[in-house]
Amino acid sequence: MEDRRVFVGDLTRKEFRERMEQGIIQAAVVPVASTEQHHEHLEMIHDALHVAHIAEQAARRLHPHVVVATPVSIGISEHWMAHPGTLTVRPEIFCEFVFDVCHSLQRGGLRRILILNGHGGNVKPLMRRLDEYREKLKIDLRFNSYWDVYDPELVREHMSLGRLPGHACEYETSTMLALDPRRVHRSDVQNEGARLATRDKGEALLEAAIAGVADLLRRLIAGDAPNLPPVSFRPEGRIHLVTGQPL
Repeated sequence: MEDRRVFVGDLTRKEFRERMEQGIIQAAVVPVASTEQHHEHLEMIHDALHVAHIAEQAARRLHPHVVVATPVSIGISEHWMAHPGTLTVRPEIFCEFVFDVCHSLQRGGLRRILILNGHGGNVKPLMRRLDEYREKLKIDLRFNSYWDVYDPELVREHMSLGRLPGHACEYETSTMLALDPRRVHRSDVQNEGARLATRDKGEALLEAAIAGVADLLRRLIAGDAPNLPPVSFRPEGRIHLVTGQPL
């Protein structure tokens, strides 16, 4: 059977060492997300499940040149703590934890790392620290959410509300219907956006995310990766998530 393992934890130390020594592993992905409420109808694993899946599938398209770190599945979700079950960590703790994961990979020989995000609450805190972390690590360190890779035309084509990612709405419900429909509790849907979700929409958008992240990694390895801004998509267009300005 062909070896398609990409998670660092699935390799032995011998396998990892030899692949690094032979120049086979050229980049790493650090998936970061959250464990938080996703309205009444989506399971709270949503963000972590999605970012891990997209990282794994993108890395497999470049196998064996990309490895994936163990996902950081609890993020910055203080804004949802009124809903019991949500887990959160302080921004400074989260950012330092992610830095230490990247530092571990750098100490193992990696010089190109993509922090791949699946939760909006992580964006601003990590973006504020990114230049500092680049300076400390002296490597090509990138941070992007998986939806940053989307073409606006694709979003307009598939999202009836023209909005993405949203929260437990049309987009996130559609992608969960595609990834693991058992985790969508249809009888508990309460918002109109989620009622517009379909598996077909989710499949199209998941594939586009995987392909886009794979392309970003391919270009990162080649030394010509673009600096993608952190964005959200709205009916009026793309919005920079940090500055709040249209793009």
